[in-house]
Amino acid sequence: MDKQSIVRRFERETDGQAFITATQLAKLLGRKDSYKIKEKYLANLECIDNKLYFIPDVAQEIMRHIS
Repeated sequence: MDKQSIVRRFERETDGQAFITATQLAKLLGRKDSYKIKEKYLANLECIDNKLYFIPDVAQEIMRHIS
């Protein structure tokens, strides 16, 4: 899995949006607790309205954690 495939999947699951919430990300990753997802993957990312994260940034952070 590479960054671009993660971006494509997340954009497809969010109906083509460029941003994703912690709750949506948790659901896509098969987790129930969005707080833990936010703490692990989203803590260092900038967000809009305290809830929207830019999908390519999220994908980059996920790649950083799995490599």
